[in-house]
Amino acid sequence: MDKWEHIRQYQQAGAYVFMALPNQKYNAVEGGFNNSFANGDELRQWITQHPEYQNGNVGIDLSKSNLVVVDIDKHGQNGMASILSWFKTHHIAPDTLQDTYIEQTPTGGLHAFYLIPSGQDKPKHIINAIKGVDVLSNTAVMTAPSTMTGGQYRQITPFAKIKPVPAWVYDLVNGLGTDIPSHTHKAKYSLADRWKMTINGFDVGERNNQAMSLAGYLFAIDVTPQDIYDIMQSVNERSNEPLPDHELNTVYMSARRREEKKRTRMNNYGRD
Repeated sequence: MDKWEHIRQYQQAGAYVFMALPNQKYNAVEGGFNNSFANGDELRQWITQHPEYQNGNVGIDLSKSNLVVVDIDKHGQNGMASILSWFKTHHIAPDTLQDTYIEQTPTGGLHAFYLIPSGQDKPKHIINAIKGVDVLSNTAVMTAPSTMTGGQYRQITPFAKIKPVPAWVYDLVNGLGTDIPSHTHKAKYSLADRWKMTINGFDVGERNNQAMSLAGYLFAIDVTPQDIYDIMQSVNERSNEPLPDHELNTVYMSARRREEKKRTRMNNYGRD
């Protein structure tokens, strides 16, 4: 099966496919892996405009696609041991992974692909849901027949076996694991806390932290930068002791730079 036959299979399943540079996992054109297409003709046209990708690797933009990938690492961490232990604890058949489309990565890991049925929410994107196991839904993932210096992405089961996402994947991302890392980040302020900020303003003694939390949340849900700044100003004005303008500006710019760095990392990186 050649590269374009693989691409056709992915796109027919609803995937948005992008091209990475040869032997690389990233697309270096502005927009990164979001230069992705669900139509083969559109992808070919993009390649004619960027001929350096003609012999490049193939990836899927999960942020646009109706797919989720369970990434089981074997490089540095034994993700397979982790997930088999998790399956045993949750009374799930250990061979359940074989029920869907599976690829092996160049480093020996496994990618289990699942379809998201129409109208159903995607599982959350979470790294180290359990040790060595990621659930990928909002990033890029490399696919067969891509080739890296250390080897090739290759199909373990036929693509026709791809199945709808099972309930256990949602359990995994919602913290029903057996070895959630102790360093897992928990937001200091809940969504309800942030709504209270917008109504009542920032609390004295927590103004900077709350402003940063609100700004970071708004950037994460793709509110425009100008609207974010306007919202922060409005909330600050409702505070009993508003932050000085220069401090509010500093918080806003810090949150913006942090979000831009995060998106740059995501755009330039395709998962193993």
